[in-house]
Amino acid sequence: MFNRENAVGFLFLGVCAVVAGIMVYFIATGERPTIDLPPILSIILVALFIGFMIVGFLRGSLFQRLRGGQGGKKWPDPGTGSKSLWDRLRGR
Repeated sequence: MFNRENAVGFLFLGVCAVVAGIMVYFIATGERPTIDLPPILSIILVALFIGFMIVGFLRGSLFQRLRGGQGGKKWPDPGTGSKSLWDRLRGR
């Protein structure tokens, strides 16, 4: 359950919990949330978002297949990858 592949999911779950807490606070107080960012910070956030999208595309399996990526076993095959330390300790 606590494999390295699940870290992004747990991180996203934590971010959602924080946002939910903030929204419940604003609902309880009856205020409207506002975000006042300087223009340069907005530009930096957009550039980071687009950069991460490009990196994700380049590391994704679609682009690796187009570049002639490594052959061999792929994800649905249970023989791919290696066991995590947590799985080895539990004997799975």
